[in-house]
Amino acid sequence: MTTKKQINATASLVATLILWAGFSAPALANPDDRQLQNVAKELGLLRYVQQPAVPQKRQVQQARSQAKHDPYAAKRQQILQQNIARKKAYQARLAQQQRAKYQKVHKLRTQQQNRHGNVWNRLYQGFQIRNYNKQPLVRKFTKQFSKDPRRIQRLADRSSQYLYMVVNELNRRRMPTELALLPFVESAYRNKAYSHAGAAGMWQFIPATGRRFGLQQTRSYDARLDPYKSTKAAFDYLQRLNRQFRGDWLLSLAAYNAGEYRVHREIAKNRARGKRTDFWSLDLPKETKQYVPRLLAFKEIFRNPQHFRVQLRGIPNTHALTQIRVNKAVDLKKAALVAGLPADTLSSLNSGFLHGITTPRYSNLIILPRQHAGRLNQVIQRLPPAADVHNKPARRSYKRRSRGRYVIHKVRRGDNLYRIARKHGISVKRLKRLNNLRSNKIKPGKRLKIASKARARKRYS
Repeated sequence: MTTKKQINATASLVATLILWAGFSAPALANPDDRQLQNVAKELGLLRYVQQPAVPQKRQVQQARSQAKHDPYAAKRQQILQQNIARKKAYQARLAQQQRAKYQKVHKLRTQQQNRHGNVWNRLYQGFQIRNYNKQPLVRKFTKQFSKDPRRIQRLADRSSQYLYMVVNELNRRRMPTELALLPFVESAYRNKAYSHAGAAGMWQFIPATGRRFGLQQTRSYDARLDPYKSTKAAFDYLQRLNRQFRGDWLLSLAAYNAGEYRVHREIAKNRARGKRTDFWSLDLPKETKQYVPRLLAFKEIFRNPQHFRVQLRGIPNTHALTQIRVNKAVDLKKAALVAGLPADTLSSLNSGFLHGITTPRYSNLIILPRQHAGRLNQVIQRLPPAADVHNKPARRSYKRRSRGRYVIHKVRRGDNLYRIARKHGISVKRLKRLNNLRSNKIKPGKRLKIASKARARKRYS
């Protein structure tokens, strides 16, 4: 028998002869030469043979064979590429149309907002409360207010500084822009308005309600007199009332004036008697019954001013006011004088600082008229810090102003101590102490001392 060493020697010899004869290893791997491949396999020469490295050629051959068997493959590929190109072109064309449409709408909106009287136009476009011009009280107040067009014009001019800010906030919250007319009823758009019941500011917050909605009140600072903070607090309160009364804005406004508990109580009474529970059917106080019709009367006048001979001046659709942060006490009167402006330019806008000097511990925001903001900002930054007035008594405080004779409240049928105290912004304990009452029982017709006042104040509505 042939040994393993002899076989290996023979195989090596045969491989050497093949290579010497001019045969290459890849030639042995040719699948067509089956006999030579079998001989090489028996002799163990396949380890010298390299595997074919032509995968790309094989793929090309397979593709050609597929094309021969499927002549429509190339056409399908071409159609697919055309469809992809058409889809991309359609998407680009659609995006361009949407962009052009947005630009057109934006341009139209900008033109509407930038023409003469644009803020008034934004006010009219945001009206959401239905018209009640056929209600007797609304017609009465509309006729009464329209008798003096100059007064309406003065009110409109006074609101020009704040109206853009108020309408912007209403649009941001998607609330009816009729609420921008509420300060006409409350305070005639006066920051420093005070009422006999202790309500203060443009939105006439009493102390307790102001604190409830985050309006600080100290001896040197009263946030109820800040137009920005009081506006946000008022809209928070109105939104809360509107949720309570399920979207009825007339009931929400009535509750803003008389208190939500009183309105809820009157609704419960009417419901128990099988009566209607809308605003016009409730037995509310006389002031509240006139409060909402006054607002609706202002709406009728401002909705059609030419009919009532009122010439409204245009209000530019830009911010009339701006705010800056200053972390030092600033004398507002001195800053205005150094900037060459009237002395009350800053103190009238920042009436929340009761001494005319800012108190950064409560608020570091100062309101500036936008047209003079750059000059005032430079002056304020250069001024040295003013003296701290936190511990001084407030010069414009309602309590200081109200020393003198007492305000008398005549008890009506259905009144109680809690309702009277809440209406006038004092506690029940103080009310009982002022009137030497030992119990909570009061009879109709009794006269109660509420607070002291130096002189009767004018109504701002």
